[in-house]
Amino acid sequence: MEIQRARARGERVMAIGTTVVRALEDAVGLDGRLRAGEGLATQRIGPASQLRVVDAILSGTHEPGTSHYELRRAFANDTTLQHATQELEALNYRTHEFGDSVFMARKATVEDLVAE
Repeated sequence: MEIQRARARGERVMAIGTTVVRALEDAVGLDGRLRAGEGLATQRIGPASQLRVVDAILSGTHEPGTSHYELRRAFANDTTLQHATQELEALNYRTHEFGDSVFMARKATVEDLVAE
């Protein structure tokens, strides 16, 4: 699988959209390997989530309080997200329905650093 090859090369995995984050994170098994196939992603991702596949996301500029915004909290802390929201509003960016997007990369975890 391409994601496992990218990981073996030390590359990051970037998801395009919150739906892809949910699908990939739900498809990873307890052994850390992705499994292909049909299924329904049922987990909710938020600030307490330990992302095991996705390192970065290109996503719409979602409003605070939405499930999409909560998912973004797995990538950045509240202060960073609040600052970004203020900047986006000041610059008249529109929410995700209008196509404006942001790139977010999560910080390395202690486990990531130990594995290197």
